[in-house]
Amino acid sequence: MRVMLFFSFCLAGVWCEDKGAVFVYSTIGGQALLPCNNLDITDCSSTTWSFFYKGEGVQHLVDISKGKVMKDSKRLNRTSILSNCSLILHDINPRDAGSYTCLWGRNATSNIYLTVLSITSSSSITNLQLGGNLSLSCLLYTYFDAGSCRSYSNTFELRWITEEGMELPEDSRYKLVKFNNNRCNVTLVVSNLQAKDTNRKWRCTVDTKDTPRVVFLDFKTRFLFGQPFTSTGENTSADCFNQLPVSRIVLCAALPIMVISVGFFVWREDRKKVKTSATDIELHEIG
Repeated sequence: MRVMLFFSFCLAGVWCEDKGAVFVYSTIGGQALLPCNNLDITDCSSTTWSFFYKGEGVQHLVDISKGKVMKDSKRLNRTSILSNCSLILHDINPRDAGSYTCLWGRNATSNIYLTVLSITSSSSITNLQLGGNLSLSCLLYTYFDAGSCRSYSNTFELRWITEEGMELPEDSRYKLVKFNNNRCNVTLVVSNLQAKDTNRKWRCTVDTKDTPRVVFLDFKTRFLFGQPFTSTGENTSADCFNQLPVSRIVLCAALPIMVISVGFFVWREDRKKVKTSATDIELHEIG
């Protein structure tokens, strides 16, 4: 049974529940608590956990049987069973998104829908420089499919905000794109990157009807190149050094040392060869 109406109860900003289902939110590489809601359970030997995915390539798997993780489970090394038969999934990946059911005997005690948040970028690394463009896609993997909300879409939405939790400023540089008006796939396009954008965190957050920022994920940008060199006819040699990125400064400083070191070792080896040749000649003359 799927119930899309949320109650106002949320635990630790990770999951929210209603009378018929629990909605759990996590991020790529994160972890999630999947509660088994029968509080009378003290022995997990009669507990079964099953997984169901309705997207492309429908899957139905039994991950836990008789209170133990199945040896052929894809989550074998990433699943912990608590004393109350609840589960903790570790190192979450997109294929973990789906529906989980906790069974006590043949009776379902909880229906859980795990949704996984991710950020990807289609921008090439050469675009990460002053004047370049940045494209970040915030995507939810759901019970249905990647970026597919369907009837979920009236319970939560994705938003792009600053790392301080503020709305992005009204700026012509920022553009939000929702593919097919889909709330589970929102792309942020930043044009004309500026110096203040380097080492900046761009945050995508999941907001439910009752709880803002249930879960969020950050993407940090670092520029590949420093500020472009511009010739103004003035003496800019001192400023030019300051504009170079640290990697180039280190390279410029290390290169002469490397050349000197190589030259020294070559000179020392040649000197050894000369001494050896002189010794051989001397021994030959004595002989």
